[in-house]
Amino acid sequence: MASEKELFVTKQYVPMGQPITQNENTIIYKVKCLAEPGSPIGILKMYRQKNIQNLYTRLYQLDYSEWPHIYNVKFFDGNTLVVEEYLEGNTLAELLEQNRARNVSFTEEEAYQIMDRLCDCIQQLMQPEPPIIHHNLKPSNIFVTSAGAIKLLDFVPGFSKPKNPFRSLWKTLGNIFHQMLTGETPKNGKCTYDGRYETVIRKCMEKNPEKQYKDIAELKEDLEYTNTHFSKKAPRGIAGIPYALTYPFQGFLLAIEWSLISFFWFRGNQTTMCLFVVIFVLHSIVFAIQRHSYLKERNIHLSTARKAFPVLLLAIILFCLFQVISFIN
Repeated sequence: MASEKELFVTKQYVPMGQPITQNENTIIYKVKCLAEPGSPIGILKMYRQKNIQNLYTRLYQLDYSEWPHIYNVKFFDGNTLVVEEYLEGNTLAELLEQNRARNVSFTEEEAYQIMDRLCDCIQQLMQPEPPIIHHNLKPSNIFVTSAGAIKLLDFVPGFSKPKNPFRSLWKTLGNIFHQMLTGETPKNGKCTYDGRYETVIRKCMEKNPEKQYKDIAELKEDLEYTNTHFSKKAPRGIAGIPYALTYPFQGFLLAIEWSLISFFWFRGNQTTMCLFVVIFVLHSIVFAIQRHSYLKERNIHLSTARKAFPVLLLAIILFCLFQVISFIN
């Protein structure tokens, strides 16, 4: 007589060919769910030598739309077998890899839509008592269906009442958002993205708990506000540099100061000229330090040519101004 386990995989949920994925921890099959109405296609996941039956039984009972519908959960010989609905679409990790292969990244609108729906998922998971904490959140466990819905995969035990369930969540979400917008994880824990959601990512990656988001609702509100009001923000310069730290803006101010230096030089007013020389030198030093610090903090690298060319151009402009003022006087 066939055992319950044999009936489960030969009569109820029958594998359709070779495993889709297998490693030392998990083996996954595409199966025909003969035990379910209409015999739908499903996914059978066997978690090797891991008893997470209670976790998936709870997910099965709740049956939220934030994860794939669960058909059945069994525990055999130290292994947990979970049968889920078959989803059409791709994991976020697969989409990121496709973008890298084409040397592109998500648009800000695409990344916003995914992040906004991901926040909805996490917010929903916090509603049950006790809340559901997904302790293995990463791109490969975030599924984007062909209809654009977000589903979370491969939960690990996490029904608990932690004092701060978001302690590591903010950094994870910041990294995921950064990957979608740049194609890369933050280098050395620093945000290299420059755009409308930069402040959101930086707050997610903030190490000081007092400056972090207090809950997922606050993050979602910040996302929506930034998405709506970004056009009212001040213009930004090239290579992620604020306009106030660009050569066109600061160079214009330096040119005015240099013109005054030249003017008082030719008029023989040494005292006033020296005053503007001091202002010009201090302004140049402060500008150089602030620009360098900004680029270093955000890990923005400019080529030697891009560093040298504006300096050379500014020097030529200042020389020409000196000659013009000399001619006038």
